[in-house]
Amino acid sequence: MSGEFAFRPRRQRRRASLNLTSLIDVLFLLLIFFMLTSTFRRSGEMKLELPSSSTSNPSVASDQRDFIEVVLTEEGQLFVNDEPVTSEQAPQVLRRLHLENPEWSVRLKAAADCRHADVVRLYDLVRETGFPGFSLGTEILAPGGRRSAGNEGSHE
Repeated sequence: MSGEFAFRPRRQRRRASLNLTSLIDVLFLLLIFFMLTSTFRRSGEMKLELPSSSTSNPSVASDQRDFIEVVLTEEGQLFVNDEPVTSEQAPQVLRRLHLENPEWSVRLKAAADCRHADVVRLYDLVRETGFPGFSLGTEILAPGGRRSAGNEGSHE
């Protein structure tokens, strides 16, 4: 042998390629599925037990809101348009909102167990500020005196 070896000719290996198009399609389908089937918790909303009334008028939808909402919790915490406010800050905040929206009215939502004196103090504050209208948020009673779930109303 003269030192030459007989090798087989080298075959070109095919490179394996991965098509990502179908993988991306599946990923988007899963994303859409989870977005459509998920439930979202409303984090900014507070749970407030309103007093019941059988003569309340149903309230308007919140997206058609032409009022300023003042909420008083049973612990005495005060919120104006979902922003916490101290009792010292409340007059300035309400005056500023009245200057920005002079035609808007105020809807006071006070917890059923809050002190009557606190509600009267807020009522006086709203009247002193000069708002044209005032209403009290209530929970509407269904016929027979039963509470109807999530049915809010107001007394003008």
